[in-house]
Amino acid sequence: MTRQDTHDSPDQDALLASRLEVLLEQAGELIEQLEAISDQQRHAIESAQVSQIVEVVAKRDPLVQSMLRVGEELRTYIEDERVRSVVGVSVMENALHRVASFEHKMKHLRERDARDQELMERTRDALARQLSGMNSGTSALRAYSTRSQSPNPTMQDKRG
Repeated sequence: MTRQDTHDSPDQDALLASRLEVLLEQAGELIEQLEAISDQQRHAIESAQVSQIVEVVAKRDPLVQSMLRVGEELRTYIEDERVRSVVGVSVMENALHRVASFEHKMKHLRERDARDQELMERTRDALARQLSGMNSGTSALRAYSTRSQSPNPTMQDKRG
């Protein structure tokens, strides 16, 4: 039994190290995809294409959920003492460096999202003011129009 335990241990160690690398790769790919979608989002907002904004948000949500899952699993692996001892100091330092890079990119994406949110709100408010102004203008035109939309009974003669 002891012989099998020592035989399984190198295989399990290799699996742990391999899984750590896979998680780092997945996180990097997801961040690249999120950055590309962020670019699409900015373009859609700047060109006021509401349907495209909705489409981008629909594509983005599953990526964010995947990133959260990968991030949690990655955190678990990095904090695990067994993984640390299996992969060695240099591999763990490299992993931590990559995680720090991912965190920096995610911070940049969150800041960009905040700016995009502000831009969308300003665009929405400007559009609301325009529509309000158009409604006021239409009402003013009706008020001063020579042709009334409905008859005014106080101004009618006996024949109506």
